[in-house]
Amino acid sequence: MNGNEHKIDVKQALRVFDKVTSKGEKREDGWHYRGLTATTDFDGYTVLLSSPKVTLTIFFHNKFTVDYAKAHDLQEFVELLDKLDRS
Repeated sequence: MNGNEHKIDVKQALRVFDKVTSKGEKREDGWHYRGLTATTDFDGYTVLLSSPKVTLTIFFHNKFTVDYAKAHDLQEFVELLDKLDRS
């Protein structure tokens, strides 16, 4: 991780998570919708939104971690969240 985590808007990510789980296709590994996969842990308190190159994990009290290799991948992920939030 580097200094780009501040680009993540947790409230927006949670809105997108709801969209993915309501409009997406439910599969064994989670809900799939427009390039994102949404899953939760067993108790539902931790949610994960992932693309092929980025995983955003949101914990209780809106704490989060972002796993990615390149800043460009994170930028694409943030743009995808924004696009899905507006659609």
